[in-house]
Amino acid sequence: MRLRILRICLVIVYALLNWNKVSHAQCPNGEPFQTVTYTYTTNLASLTDSLYYPYKFNPSMGTLMGADLTISTLGNAILEVVNDVGAPITYKITYYRTDYIRGPGLGAGIMLDTTIVYNNINIGASDNPAVETSTPPWASNGPNDDYSNAWGKIQAAPTEPLSSPSTPRVFTQSIAPEDFGAFTGTGSIKFKYDVLASLLAQGFGGRYTQRIVTLNTQVSISTTYTYCPMSVLPEGKLTFLARKINNSNIELNWIKEREENNIIYTPEVSINGYDFSSIGTMQSQMPASHSTVVKYEFDYAVPASANGKIYFRLKQTDARGKVQYSAITSVNVETLQQSAFSIFPNPAEKEITLQFNSIQKHNLQVELVNSTGQIVEKSNMAPNGGRQHKLTLMKKYQSGLYFVLVTNTATRSQHISRLLIR
Repeated sequence: MRLRILRICLVIVYALLNWNKVSHAQCPNGEPFQTVTYTYTTNLASLTDSLYYPYKFNPSMGTLMGADLTISTLGNAILEVVNDVGAPITYKITYYRTDYIRGPGLGAGIMLDTTIVYNNINIGASDNPAVETSTPPWASNGPNDDYSNAWGKIQAAPTEPLSSPSTPRVFTQSIAPEDFGAFTGTGSIKFKYDVLASLLAQGFGGRYTQRIVTLNTQVSISTTYTYCPMSVLPEGKLTFLARKINNSNIELNWIKEREENNIIYTPEVSINGYDFSSIGTMQSQMPASHSTVVKYEFDYAVPASANGKIYFRLKQTDARGKVQYSAITSVNVETLQQSAFSIFPNPAEKEITLQFNSIQKHNLQVELVNSTGQIVEKSNMAPNGGRQHKLTLMKKYQSGLYFVLVTNTATRSQHISRLLIR
């Protein structure tokens, strides 16, 4: 009996261990992980340079689960030592180089130390030796006719192993989840690269000049992104769009074919394409006919501090709790100074006054925009040396919410304010 119980326990433990491996080897929807690798190679423009890696993870591909960063670096330098005395001298020459790489995902950064020692380098006599009584710094004589008093070497560093100068040194770093945001979305990832190099020549009784010139440092950056593909709602059944009405309002709309009962729609927003948060919920609406397409609309008020690209996706939860997501879409917005002017009277009928916080020195373009984002009226204003500008609407508009958008024609700065027409 004990053996049977023990055997059952072992089976349970084995099953749990393997279930855990499977759960980590698959995405939450049961699909396997997928990977994509990007590589970017460039050369440093100087000993201190900034590298802009252009390949972030595109959040429309799915949910980022892991990222591995690989950096390969190979620097070439020419080393030169010239013997300045009239007798051949044996030198011990040492080359030092340290490469520093800093950037997202690297923690405190990477430091590559290289030391290469050239023992017993015999350098010939100078044909025009320096005055023996001179003290450093003495003038360089330069190489003689046959260059016997000059030693030179083209050295690649850092290398791994050091015996193979043409082999780059490679470092691989797994990116911590808290750094995923820096590797997700659009734009480039900035890495800082610094090189410190020195050359030391030692020879008994010798005087010499030395020179080190960095020719080139080649850097290759590669990332492998591991992700779960987005469980996208079946194409043809749901279409999700985001449309900018103006820099203060974005309209989200989706069209659903063959709608079902008890579906909860949750629009979500993100500023980096990775971290999403809910901005509301809507319940599904059953049409009179099952073949009728249902259209949903949701208005999103853009925060005053928002600037650049904003990402949206739609979460759908059915009655059984199954969750699916739409593909991610995005819109660009610009920061507007909404407090730069006010409108009075508001509500208004035909004539309004724009009250600015400062004197306007440049021509202004004024646009009246309706709630669907259409420009219904446009006019120009010349500065009058004051803060108030009167505007008479060209016609009687339907009552409702409008926006007054003012653009400085010189600076291209924009200001916006709401207007109720009655």
